[in-house]
Amino acid sequence: MAYEPKPGIVSRFVDFVIMKPKLSLLLSFIIIFAFLPGLGSFQEKYDVRIWFRDSDPLIQRLDEFEKKFGNDESLIVALKNEDGIFNPKSLSLIYNLTEELWQIPQVLRVETLANYNYSYAEDDDIIIEPFIDSDKLSIEEAIQKKEIALKHEVMPGYLVSKDGKSAMLFARLVTTVNDSPNYEVIITKIREILEKYKDDEHEFHVVGEAAVNDAFREVANNDGAKILPFLFLLIVVYLLFIFRSFAIMSLPLVITMFTVGMSLGLCFYIGFYFNNILAILPAILISISIADSVHILVTYFQFKGEGIDNKKAAYDSIHKNFIPTLMTSVSTMIGFLGLTMTELMPIRQLGILAGFGCFMAWIVSIFFMGPLLSLIDFKTPKHFMIKTKERVIARPWAYTFTHFINRNKNFILILFFILGTTGVYLSSKNNVNSNPFDYFTDDQDISIANEFIKENFGGSSGPEILISSGKVDGIKDPAFLKKVEKLKNWLNEQNYVNKTIDIIDIIKDTNRSLHEGRQEFYTLPDTQKEVAQELFMYTLGLPQGMDLNNRMSLDYEMMRMSVLWSIYDTRGWLSGVKLILEKAKGFGLDAEVTGKFYLFQRMMDYIVFTFFKSVTLALFLVAILMMIVFKSIRIGLLSLIPNILPLILGGTIMYLTKIDLNIGSALVASVCLGIAVDDTIHFLANYIRLKEEGYNEVDTIASIFTYTGSALIVTTIILASGFGLYMFGNFIPNINFGLLCAVVLTMALIIDLVFLPALLLKLSKDS
Repeated sequence: MAYEPKPGIVSRFVDFVIMKPKLSLLLSFIIIFAFLPGLGSFQEKYDVRIWFRDSDPLIQRLDEFEKKFGNDESLIVALKNEDGIFNPKSLSLIYNLTEELWQIPQVLRVETLANYNYSYAEDDDIIIEPFIDSDKLSIEEAIQKKEIALKHEVMPGYLVSKDGKSAMLFARLVTTVNDSPNYEVIITKIREILEKYKDDEHEFHVVGEAAVNDAFREVANNDGAKILPFLFLLIVVYLLFIFRSFAIMSLPLVITMFTVGMSLGLCFYIGFYFNNILAILPAILISISIADSVHILVTYFQFKGEGIDNKKAAYDSIHKNFIPTLMTSVSTMIGFLGLTMTELMPIRQLGILAGFGCFMAWIVSIFFMGPLLSLIDFKTPKHFMIKTKERVIARPWAYTFTHFINRNKNFILILFFILGTTGVYLSSKNNVNSNPFDYFTDDQDISIANEFIKENFGGSSGPEILISSGKVDGIKDPAFLKKVEKLKNWLNEQNYVNKTIDIIDIIKDTNRSLHEGRQEFYTLPDTQKEVAQELFMYTLGLPQGMDLNNRMSLDYEMMRMSVLWSIYDTRGWLSGVKLILEKAKGFGLDAEVTGKFYLFQRMMDYIVFTFFKSVTLALFLVAILMMIVFKSIRIGLLSLIPNILPLILGGTIMYLTKIDLNIGSALVASVCLGIAVDDTIHFLANYIRLKEEGYNEVDTIASIFTYTGSALIVTTIILASGFGLYMFGNFIPNINFGLLCAVVLTMALIIDLVFLPALLLKLSKDS
């Protein structure tokens, strides 16, 4: 059979691909290589700022905070000696580490037990000196330091654990305007330093915002290096199983590599930064991009197996698959583009790039692979020849399964109705949590370090409270300070708060020192003049780099209170912040909360917003698409049911397995909706075609099971196993994303092969 052009718009595109293959290839290469150079502009970023727009009120408030008080991010080194740290060796270690922390790039200030500004009275003078001023203390001096430190108002729970066995060393990072420090350099340096001090007596841990942000980078890179090779191998095995040829297998692989390369090229062209969320982009595109090429290749070899010559087989294959692959690509794009409605920038960027990648995969499959099929006469695998010779309306097993569904259609529909309604209720009870420490598996260093801090200190981070006096020099007013003291005392009474850091303790300590160290004078002065004098005297005695500019504004209008607490979960964190602001207002204070960790927790609002808005938009667009494709409002609306059910059941799985709604699980609904609807399109498209050809309901559905069902099963296996590989990673949101995608897509397949036929049979007049 010879190639003959067909009429229509689709035929014009296919004629171009088949009749002008070299020009089609040239245009394909121009498109491909227009984007690939963007890979040379690779940039990565993992700090909390990347999640928000620069215009976001939370970012603007953070910027104002950093202009007044500097960066609130720290590198924290925690160490423990089971026999206690108040011995000459441990105190010498703390002293030397303090000196080395100052040498780490982008460290602005170091606060440790060694350089804590300890003040005391000597005759009529106030002496302010480092608490540990030498790396060679005697046993007696170490014992004396222990007695002072553990009875001190500030040091326990902050620089030393209350049992005297552990210490925390804070390296405060520089402020980089509208940017972030280089966490990788900082963490690399501290690891080199700690390597020198490792011994059998001391246990070391590295925490703080610097460690968390660099852990994001490490986990993203490690997961990618571990998972992508396995995914690539999985695709190779799948393609070899279908086509039994390395030459044929290479075509979808090349298309996949081009698709990933173009998408990442676009990413860096337009100034996006690689991050933990974009780290899953290659796996998504690898799993999705082979679908179009495989459909075209299978049809191509089926035609060749029927004896059609190579050029006509290529033409008919491209022509037959042009609209279906375009529609499934569009439906998948819709799911991803729904993510662009979020305010969380990496998720928005993932939606843009994955949607772009889906379309590019289709473009390359048609206009790059199509011409190659026309130019090269690929050898037809034997099993395609056999299958075409044995073609019938439907296989016996397909009739058996169809009759089973027909007999039990009422039970099936009731069962899925019960599962759906129960799922809606259980899904609504899912917990939202954006605590960054819960983003890592328990065996990661950052998780182990955080558990150490919780056990020995209660916590190393918390909200940054900004308290405005309302006027210049206002924080010198004793009346204002006493209101702040009430808030501070209330906070310290809470069992989840281990320490509050601010100028209140400094003023009270200075006041005591001025009164011969008598404890009854550990109070705030009564006059503004006294407060001003004491602050002035204290700052005069401070070493360089240890001033109070990180605790109060230069005009003395605003002060900063840092809270260290043991709350980590998002709901508890935000509830605690809300209670603080209510108490502050009750004490007559104008307070607000900010800080990098606060931004992580406030992502909860955006996650919920992302979930509902992206799903709503995707459902609306999918419904419109289905109505257009099937030229029927009824079928368009009907098609939504088998695509909503998997999402509801996915939410049920989340609740039963205690998976929180976070940045990973919030992606699942939009991504899976866009992919799962492909199965529904294939099923309903064949259903309508066969019904129009005059087949009855049972023959139609049995035929779909025979010729379409196997393709849907194989495609789902590849997608589910591809996404499922992320379960072997170490970044919890991506693990949840992979697990839930695998589960939801599997459920979508079951629903399309069981529930949808039952629904169609129930609505049919001839079943």
